[in-house]
Amino acid sequence: MSKKNITEIVKPKLWIVTEIFYPDQTSTAYIMSKIANKMTEKYEVHVITTDTLYQQNSKISENYFKLEEAIEVVRIKSGSLNKNSLIQRSIRLFILSNLLYNELKRRVSSNEKVFIVTNPAPLLLKCAKLKKKKNILLNILIHDVFPENTIPAGIIRSRNSFLFKLLSCRFNKAYGMADKLIVLGRDMKEVVEQKVLKSKQRPDITIIENWGDVDNIIPFVNKPELLYNRHQNGFLTIQYAGNIGRVQGLDSFLELFSYSNNKQLVLDLWGDGALTGSLKELVDTKGLNSRVNFYGNYSRDEQNIVLNSMDIALVTLSDGMFGLGVPSKTYNILSAGKPILFIGDLNSEIALLIREESIGFCFSPDDEKGIIDFLNGLTPSYFPQLAEMGNRARIVAEKKYSERTILNKFLETV
Repeated sequence: MSKKNITEIVKPKLWIVTEIFYPDQTSTAYIMSKIANKMTEKYEVHVITTDTLYQQNSKISENYFKLEEAIEVVRIKSGSLNKNSLIQRSIRLFILSNLLYNELKRRVSSNEKVFIVTNPAPLLLKCAKLKKKKNILLNILIHDVFPENTIPAGIIRSRNSFLFKLLSCRFNKAYGMADKLIVLGRDMKEVVEQKVLKSKQRPDITIIENWGDVDNIIPFVNKPELLYNRHQNGFLTIQYAGNIGRVQGLDSFLELFSYSNNKQLVLDLWGDGALTGSLKELVDTKGLNSRVNFYGNYSRDEQNIVLNSMDIALVTLSDGMFGLGVPSKTYNILSAGKPILFIGDLNSEIALLIREESIGFCFSPDDEKGIIDFLNGLTPSYFPQLAEMGNRARIVAEKKYSERTILNKFLETV
């Protein structure tokens, strides 16, 4: 083979840096692993990550997901973590950022592409400096907008605080130094555009939504036994499945749920997180044990049956989360053909999607009376309407948010 032919088949390098990666099953790890697989069509992919596993059930069947053998994965020692402790997690994120950055700096060469996600957040600052130092091409996938997301999480109390202003100044500069920023929705694009408004060379900002696993998550023809039995007894099930964290607003929803006098409603909570303990205490205090169920974590192999075991999916975001995050769980809910009850900013991406496609119900977090009235009115008479919404949701997932469609967007953009 001639030297010319050899040169033609050599792919450029892409460095993907992320705190969590395959075989971890949390959403960020899964998304970054899938993106890495897709990028092998265009690049020689190298991943720098940690040995962290946030979920105990990290084993994924190869029928469900298999990492491409061509991907080189470098794992750094990360130590133990209590992810629900703010102090421990904050300290550890700075340590991890240094470790990931040092490994990247040692390996990456000038003009090579780097693709990072906004976790851990301090890594953004370091990669922005590395771009200037080594002239790398920096692409950032924004899952969480830092430091703005610290306000609704209760970590920083006010935008007027010195700490917030300092962090905002530094991170806005870092975002502005990127070549490309990828955001998850229209609301997030609006927020990020403001953050880079004063940048000398504004980065390209592209919307690439999360995707739904339309191949492995499908509507059941026959109801799972749990749901079938509940329907036989006249019950309707609302389900939340995902991270039970500080910015989801689940504590507020549970309070409102307790005020509902609808004894035909059941609330199922799947997952774990920082607020699990306090939510269980709230359920005990309010006497909701017969109406609220905690099922803990579930694997991706179990996701199809979990998402089919409900009538309405609950997606919530705390007040003040406009443009700061788009719940990835939404798109698998669409794949399962389920309508959504969304509680959050009515101009956010998920609210816009629900109204545009007529696939659910939207309420502002401060519309407490509206939410309670809605919960009180949910009876089996809603089943036909919910089924129609679910059918539309599945069609939307297939047409707009399939894995193939979204991953092709990443391949074209990066």
